[in-house]
Amino acid sequence: MISQFDVLQQEFYMLKIALGCRIVLIAVMFSPGSTWSLDKNTPETITISADEAYEDIRPGTLHFKGHFVMQSLEWRLESSHATVFGRLDRPDRVILKGVPARFLSTLDDDQKQLFVEAEAGEMEYLRTTNMLQLTGGAFLKLEDEEIRSKVIKYDIGTKRYWAGGVDGVMIEVLPVD
Repeated sequence: MISQFDVLQQEFYMLKIALGCRIVLIAVMFSPGSTWSLDKNTPETITISADEAYEDIRPGTLHFKGHFVMQSLEWRLESSHATVFGRLDRPDRVILKGVPARFLSTLDDDQKQLFVEAEAGEMEYLRTTNMLQLTGGAFLKLEDEEIRSKVIKYDIGTKRYWAGGVDGVMIEVLPVD
């Protein structure tokens, strides 16, 4: 039988973790140091919000549940569940799961802004290779092109993609004004 003391101890532990996560997130938001940038090495502030955050037993792994949003001035990640590996200001990897997981970005490309939108059941961002991998009902919109497939890999640095899967690929080219 679970005693009331055990329940209160667990609730106190969860509140302590939640408070710790808030402190870490606030520190990241206001830190002047170098932060994660999708395709540049310029420092920028990252904000993170979710309904719940908790640390994994593995160091450097933080899980988020419910209305997860991680964003800077140039990009935004959204999902119902997320796992961030590495430091919050320079994560090595971010895994998003949601209905759908979303990535939105405005990138500068030779005096022109390029808008990128991606959605999938699961999404993984790898900072070291600057790659975004979409799986499960993947959708990628690049200015005048819309790509749909089971799997899409998008190289943010080179702005190139690969798409494939069991059902093939559908590419729709929108008319240019």
